[in-house]
Amino acid sequence: MNRALPDLDEPGQIDTFVDRFYERVLQDPDLAPLFLDVAAIRLADHLPRIKAYWRKMLLGEKTYRRHMMEKHRALDHRRPLQESHYDRWLLLFEATLDGSHAGPVSDRARTLARRVARNMRRNLEEGRQRS
Repeated sequence: MNRALPDLDEPGQIDTFVDRFYERVLQDPDLAPLFLDVAAIRLADHLPRIKAYWRKMLLGEKTYRRHMMEKHRALDHRRPLQESHYDRWLLLFEATLDGSHAGPVSDRARTLARRVARNMRRNLEEGRQRS
């Protein structure tokens, strides 16, 4: 029996997706040092924020109220993010999505992730040029 894949249309689905995605990120030899050593994230604090961000973006929840660029600018100041970092992040995001979720909200998540990577890259590069 081939069951349809769930969409990311419920908070629990988004939370599970984010957990799986971060498992991949934190095992990745290029990205894990950025998150663990440079940004020194505490998963107990970071994951709920990221889950709230994606629930806001995909479901319209209002619990996420941070400005993500400030944190990423500080990270980029300590260790400039390279194009390969954005590409790898996006590859892992889409690989986590593929085969586990499908539907209109999942499609929107893919589009938003591409936009996030593109906008962050552009904003951080522009910030470096102004410095």
